[in-house]
Amino acid sequence: MSTPSRPIADCAAKLQSLARENPTRTLLAAIGCGLAVGFLVRTLRPRAPAGRTARLLADVRSRLHDIAVPVRRQTEHLVESSADAVKNGVAHFHDLHLERGLRKLGKRFKGLFR
Repeated sequence: MSTPSRPIADCAAKLQSLARENPTRTLLAAIGCGLAVGFLVRTLRPRAPAGRTARLLADVRSRLHDIAVPVRRQTEHLVESSADAVKNGVAHFHDLHLERGLRKLGKRFKGLFR
């Protein structure tokens, strides 16, 4: 009667002799088995939950919003102050033309009495 280790040892000896007779085929078979096991492990591994990804994207959006709010406020302030500066510049420009006209009128008026 043979012990359970005897058939395993016989199978191992047969595989070893087969590997020595065909080293190229043995190497290709080992590579194929390794790729198959790797693919199987990758397929069975659980993926990242969608909730985690959604939380990560929400966090990124929140941080970007927190960064953008002060910049937006500063931009709005600059736009308003620029608009005020343009209005004041236009008003001063009109005043300059009016002042120039009054000066010319004053010179002409003085010229009448000389």
